[in-house]
Amino acid sequence: MIRHAIPPTRFFSQTPNDLIRHPRLNGTAVRLLQWALSLPEGSRETLQSIGEKMPEGRIALRRARQQLEAEGYVHTRRTQSPETGHWTTRVLVSNVPLRDPEEIEAAFAAPGGSILTAGAPSVRAVGTSPKGENKEEENTSHPEPPADESLVARAAAALQRLGRREARLALGVAEAVRLAPLAARWLANGASELELRTALSSGLPHTVHSPAGFVARRLRDKLPAPRPARDPAAPAAPLPECPGCGDPLPPGRTGPCPPCSTAAPASDAPSGAPRGASLVRAGIVRQRPHVKPSAAADIIYGSF
Repeated sequence: MIRHAIPPTRFFSQTPNDLIRHPRLNGTAVRLLQWALSLPEGSRETLQSIGEKMPEGRIALRRARQQLEAEGYVHTRRTQSPETGHWTTRVLVSNVPLRDPEEIEAAFAAPGGSILTAGAPSVRAVGTSPKGENKEEENTSHPEPPADESLVARAAAALQRLGRREARLALGVAEAVRLAPLAARWLANGASELELRTALSSGLPHTVHSPAGFVARRLRDKLPAPRPARDPAAPAAPLPECPGCGDPLPPGRTGPCPPCSTAAPASDAPSGAPRGASLVRAGIVRQRPHVKPSAAADIIYGSF
């Protein structure tokens, strides 16, 4: 066999011979790994997007990835954010097989390693740092006011009681304390504990994988607008009264109450009738259908 090889001067990658000649890796697996290792640092390509550019097909690519994982060239890690509850999948590709757990963890933690994101490439989220720098301490555009300690204590107690009514949202003590400042903002804006519990527990998915993350997300997304504070010393607005009997009516309702609306006209009763007589008269007529309204009036006034 005569070899004719010209060393490339640019756009090349170095591949160990052990990988090229691996007895348990087929050609598709070797090519998939070489493609992934040849990507520049910071590339948004994934194993899935690379496979879509290869002509071998999905079944062959799935088998190739399984071979790479079995031989220690590809490793996958799934982590969940304790704040948002979102899951993140990271894929590590290596040009040497990694077997020891400490070596694998060190490779995941090493800066500049060949770590690919899972799934299709995504656009950078609005508000995140393009260079991956932590800007939390410098972000003062919307500072959160310090919450009242009494409201935080009430909020923590309400969050701990949440799991008694809805087991899918059961929180530990530490989780409830950590989320209490967010819930305290609801109380500070005028929301009641019932409104808070209803907003958190209504319309739940069949399974909640991270109750703390789910509750934190709803506390932020569903935060109500501040309500105008009512002066506790101001007198309460009087309830409307029935013009016939004077009994209080539900808020927002006007006109006679249901008993008075079905009673006989007031002209049937003598003038100077005691207050509430129409209500009593209506009750007598309902209980004794054979009694006329005028006779019912005689019964009432004869008893006084």
